[in-house]
Amino acid sequence: MSESQPPASPSPAFEARIAACAGVIVRIGLNLQPRQRLLIAEPYELHGVTPEAKPLVDAVIAAAGAVTGDHPNGVEVIRGDQRRLRGFIADRNWRGLSLLAADNARRMNDYVARGDALLFLLGSHPTLTTDLPPDRVAEARRIGNEYFGEISRQLTQGLTNWTAAPAPSRDWADAAYPDFPPDSRMAALWAAVFEALRINSRGSESDALAAWDTHLRKLQKHRDELNARRLGGIRFCDDGTDLSVTLPAEHVWCTACMRSKAGVPFVANLPTEEIFTLPHKDSAQGILTAGRPVVFGGTIIDGITLEFQNGRVVNAAARHGGVLLRQLLETDEGAARLGEVAILAGESAAGKSPDPPWSKGRLFHHVLLDENAGNHVALGEGYAFCLKSPNPGALNRSLIHVDVPVAAKANLLA
Repeated sequence: MSESQPPASPSPAFEARIAACAGVIVRIGLNLQPRQRLLIAEPYELHGVTPEAKPLVDAVIAAAGAVTGDHPNGVEVIRGDQRRLRGFIADRNWRGLSLLAADNARRMNDYVARGDALLFLLGSHPTLTTDLPPDRVAEARRIGNEYFGEISRQLTQGLTNWTAAPAPSRDWADAAYPDFPPDSRMAALWAAVFEALRINSRGSESDALAAWDTHLRKLQKHRDELNARRLGGIRFCDDGTDLSVTLPAEHVWCTACMRSKAGVPFVANLPTEEIFTLPHKDSAQGILTAGRPVVFGGTIIDGITLEFQNGRVVNAAARHGGVLLRQLLETDEGAARLGEVAILAGESAAGKSPDPPWSKGRLFHHVLLDENAGNHVALGEGYAFCLKSPNPGALNRSLIHVDVPVAAKANLLA
């Protein structure tokens, strides 16, 4: 059995690596403070953390305890239930789903209001809803976004420190490693997650923290270089894509390094390889062919092609999940427009930078790993902090924010 596999009795090597992983989440991602409580949640697919994330949850609780000591409230976990979620959707039990989402939102709002920390341990469940009617899948995601949307906006405005990190599960491993023997897939997925979070084979937390310090400095340096250029636009071109966007004059390139209203620096996504900004919401023109599938609401949407005119999708198709894709685009007025453009550190007009070492060209079917494996855009909500000054005419607003990987290189336009 591989040292990355979480066996019934975890090996010392696995325990060391997962402890280091939790240390990175708590100290780099969250930068948890001594007097903060911590809420661990997953508001997107299961409306709670998958039970299979227990090894990581336990390690995070231990790492948080090392920071907060004897805090009276400690760590709270909102736990998910795959069977329950699927039942809500299959039975069109929107009242039950709404009550669950509302209660979770209440708990998250309590943490945000008190200035406590939030950790989103995101799984991927690509077969959760694949044989259910697309309209029900879309409605379930709409309900979730309705309750979580305002919390998400508060978090992106820095009301408190938070981060999102991947949480491996069996169904995700099966989707990401179908070419591996079944009994080695979880090991392979854990190994990729450890590598993406810069955890070495020895499980050294100090080495990982040092690697993250170097990496974040590199990202910030590239961000500053892009901001100094005051670009006018981007053209993604190649691999079936020819898409141009205009950048507002007030645009700002950002990284996942943020600072809360209380002055606490944190990293909102782990892993993170990107530098991003927002395009003018009316500017996207041309054809985009997605470089990787998108998992939305527990269903894989694959082979995506989008045609944009004057900023809006006018034609959408997919080899698999086309009906759900079109319903996603009809969520609200902003769902069919772009709210983000992102490139890998090192991307330039000369061509693409190499994929991150942990990617190895694999399709992970997970938003955090797939979006950080290359360039991407996002349908829906734009981030207001990507503007130096308010420009409502340029900023896209939506209940959704769905990242779409782009295989094409980014040509940065003056």
